[in-house]
Amino acid sequence: MWIPRAVSDRTARDCSATSARSGSLGHGWFQKTRGRADGMSDGKQAATRQRILADFGEYALRSETLDEVLTEACRLVSEALGTKHAKILEIQQDGQSLLVRAGVGWAPDIVGKLRLEMRERSSETFSIKAGRPVITQDIHEEARFDVPAFLRDAGVVALANVPIFLPGGRTYGLLQVDATQPRAFGPDDSEFLRTYATILGPVIDRLHKVSRLRATEERFRLIVEAARDYAIFVTDAEDWITDWFPGAEIVFGWKAAEAVGQHSSTLFTPEDRAHHVDQDEIETARLHGVAPNVRWHIRKDGRRVFIDGTVIALRGRDGGLRGFLKIGQDVTERRAVEEQLRESETRQRALIEGLPQLVWRSADGGDWTWAGPQWSTYTGLSGEASLGRGWLDALHPDDRGAALKAWQEAGSDGVVRVDCRIRQADTGHYGWFQMRGMPVRNGGDEVVDWIGSCTDIDEQVRARDVLARSHEELEALVAARTTELMAAEESLRQAQKMEAVGQLTGGIAHDFNNMLQGVVGSVEMARRHVSEGRVAQAERYLDAAREATGRAAGLTRRLLAFARRQRLDPKPVDADGLVAGLADLIRRTMGPGVAVELQLRGGTGSVLCDANELESALLNLCINARDAMPEGGRLAIATTDVHVAATDIPDGDAKPGRYVAISVADAGTGMPPEVLARVFDPFFTTKPQGQGQGTGLGLSQVYGFVRQSGGLVRIESAPGRGTTVRLFLPLHDRMQAVEEAIAPPPARSGPHRTVLLVDDEAAARWPAADCLRELGYMVLEARDGAEALRVLAAATPDLLVTDVGLPNGMNGRQVAEAARERVPGLHVLFITGYAGTSLPPGVEVIGKPFELDTLARRVQALLKTGREGKERSPGA
Repeated sequence: MWIPRAVSDRTARDCSATSARSGSLGHGWFQKTRGRADGMSDGKQAATRQRILADFGEYALRSETLDEVLTEACRLVSEALGTKHAKILEIQQDGQSLLVRAGVGWAPDIVGKLRLEMRERSSETFSIKAGRPVITQDIHEEARFDVPAFLRDAGVVALANVPIFLPGGRTYGLLQVDATQPRAFGPDDSEFLRTYATILGPVIDRLHKVSRLRATEERFRLIVEAARDYAIFVTDAEDWITDWFPGAEIVFGWKAAEAVGQHSSTLFTPEDRAHHVDQDEIETARLHGVAPNVRWHIRKDGRRVFIDGTVIALRGRDGGLRGFLKIGQDVTERRAVEEQLRESETRQRALIEGLPQLVWRSADGGDWTWAGPQWSTYTGLSGEASLGRGWLDALHPDDRGAALKAWQEAGSDGVVRVDCRIRQADTGHYGWFQMRGMPVRNGGDEVVDWIGSCTDIDEQVRARDVLARSHEELEALVAARTTELMAAEESLRQAQKMEAVGQLTGGIAHDFNNMLQGVVGSVEMARRHVSEGRVAQAERYLDAAREATGRAAGLTRRLLAFARRQRLDPKPVDADGLVAGLADLIRRTMGPGVAVELQLRGGTGSVLCDANELESALLNLCINARDAMPEGGRLAIATTDVHVAATDIPDGDAKPGRYVAISVADAGTGMPPEVLARVFDPFFTTKPQGQGQGTGLGLSQVYGFVRQSGGLVRIESAPGRGTTVRLFLPLHDRMQAVEEAIAPPPARSGPHRTVLLVDDEAAARWPAADCLRELGYMVLEARDGAEALRVLAAATPDLLVTDVGLPNGMNGRQVAEAARERVPGLHVLFITGYAGTSLPPGVEVIGKPFELDTLARRVQALLKTGREGKERSPGA
C-alpha cells in the first residue's frame, strides 16, 4: 500500500498515540495536555466523555435498529469532541467505495446517499487499510492526502478518522469527526475515538445479526402464510397446539384463536382416536424424528378431509424435545380422482380383456409398450416378447414392411392403417387382420401414446377373393349387356325421332302438296301464255311459282332444323314474323283438340339468333304442351318487349338490357316443384320412356340454344295450373337488320373470268350456268367428279362451284381437293341441298334451293376477293 512520505514526526506521533489499554474503557485519553482549544479542563472533559460512553452503551443495549444506533453514536461523539459534524462511513460490498451511512450536522443529500471512492490518496482509505486513526489539523495545509470536495464545501477545517472493527477483525468502516472551526485534535482525542470505535464495532455486529434474524423470521412467516395450500401448525411436546397458520385455517376451518390451546387429536377421526392412532404418530416422530400423517381428518364443520402430511420433531441444541411441526396438504379431491381412475382402469382392463380383437399399446414408430392377453393367446408370443418391435415376429414376412410403412405414414392423419397376416400359434396359419391404431394426446395436442387393435378379417378377405374372381365374369357380362343396351337406346332414340317426325307428317304432306300444286299450276299457265304470245300475262304465274318454291324451301329448312341437321347461323330475325309463319304448321301438329292463339307484340325490333333453331325450339315447346293436354285445351304463343335488370339474372351469363320474350303457355297438368327443378337436365323427362314417348333432350336443347344466343329461359308451372315457358332473346336493332338485308344487284363481270360449275342435276345446273354467262363469266360445266377433272386438265378456272353430293364415287369435297392440287389457291363455293353434309369449318356454302341473284352475288364476291389479292401481290 502506498503511504505518503510527507508525514511529519508530529503527525506520526499523533497517529500512533494510543493507550496500552485501547481495547477497554481505559483512560489513555486522559493524558495531560497543555492549552486546550475548547477551554475545557481535563477533569471536566474526562467526566463528559465518560458519561457519553455510558450513555451510548445504555442506548445501544435498548435499541435494535442499526440506523438509529449509528445516528446516536454520531451525535454523542460530536458532543464529546465539541464538533458540529460527525459521520460513520460504511465499506460497500464492492470494497471500493464508502457510503455515508449515518451522521449529524450534514445535509439530507449527504447522509445515506453520498459515496466516496476509496482512493489511495485519501485519509479514509489510509486509516482503514492501516488500521489506525488519522488526524488532519488543517485541511488547507494538508499535503499528505486529497481532501474530498464536499468537506471543503461544508467548511470543514480539521478532521479525525478512526476505523471500526467488527468482532473477528473485519473492518466495518470509519468513524469521522469534522470541525468547522480551528481545532487541534490531540492524542487524547485520538484515543477516545479509538475507544469509542471499539465499543461501536460489537454493537454493529449484534444489530446486523438481529437484522438478519428478523429478516429470516419474516421470510419464514411470509413463506408459511403464503403456503395456503398446506396446513401448517406447531404443537408442544405434549401435542398441544401452540402456533396455527393461515393454511391450517383454510384446510381445517378453525381460526388461530380457536385452535391454539387445543390438543391436535381433535383433528383425528373418532375411529383413529379410538385406536390411538394420534398417540402412535407422536411416538413415532419422538423416536425417529419424523412420522407420516396420511389419513382422514376432521374439519370444524364435521366434514372429512384426506391429508397427505408429515410430523417433524423439534429439538433444541441440547437435544431436548421442544414440540412438533405438522405439515399436510388437503388431497381429498385428488384422492377421489385417483380412486375413480383406479376404478376406471379396472373396468377398462376387464373390457379390453373381454374384447375379441388383439389389443395393444405403442409408443411412436411402432414400438409396443403393452400387448393384451388376446395377442399372446393367438400368436403364442408373450407380452414381454412382443414389446418394442418384437410383435413383428408374428407377422407374415411379406407384410412386415407394409406394417412399418403404415407407422411411418401415420403422422399425416394420425391413424395407423394396415391389413396384414398374423400367425396363429396353434395351427401355424397366417390369418388376415385389420390393424388400426389411434393416438392418445395430452392437453397440448402432443401424442403421448398409441392404442390399437387387430381385428380378424380372414373370412372377409376370402369372400373378397371369391368376389374378385366372379367380378371379372360379371364385368364381361355387364359389358355385353351395356353394348346391347346402348344399341337399344340408339334404336329407341331413332324411333322417338321418327315418332316425332311422324307426328308432323300429316301437316307437312298437306302443306308441301299445296306448294307443289302452286308450282305446277303456275308453270303450266305460264307455258300456255308464252306459247300464245301473251308474255306479259305469263309473268304473274312465274312470280307465283317462285313464291311457292320459296315456301317449300322454308318448310324443308324447318324439317332439317327440327331434325338438327342444319348449321347454327345467327341472323336478325323478326320474332313476330317467325311465329306467324310457323302458326299453320303448329296448328296442324297440335290437332283439332288444341286451340292455338297468337298474341304478337307488333313491335319494330328483331332478335339475333338462328331462325331455324328458334323454330325448332318453339315446335318442341308446342309438342310438349300438346302432350301435357291429352284431353285438348288452349295453347297461347305470345311475344313482348321487356327490360331485364341485373337482379333478374342470378346466374350472370346474360347481360341486363332489352329483350324480346317469346312465351308458350298451355292449360295442361302442370308440374310439381321437384319436377320443375330438373326439367332442363339432359335425359330427364316426365313422359313414360318405356313407351317411347320422350328422350328427355327437348327442353335441355331449347335451354342450350337460348343460352348460346345470349338469352334466358324461365319456366313457371304448378300442378293443375299448366305450364308457361318464356324464351328471352336480346333485342337486335331493326334498321341494322334492314341494312344487312339490302344488297346491290349483281354487276357484270370483267373479261376472262372462268367458273367451273359441277352438278349432276341438269335442271339445277343449266339455269345457274346461263345466269352466270349473262353476267359475263365463262362457264365450264361438268356432271360429276370425273368430268370435272377432265375439264381441269384442259383449263384453269378462277372459281369452282360444286355440288357436295355428286354421283359415281367422288363427292364435291374430293373434287375441290383435287382442283386445288392443280390450281393452288383456287376459290371454291359449295352448293348443297342437305345441310348435314360434313364440310370443314370456314368454307363457303350456299344451300339449295337458292335464288340465282344470290348465287351471282356470292360468285362475284369470291372472284373480287381473288382479283384484289392478285392486284396487291406485286406491290407486296
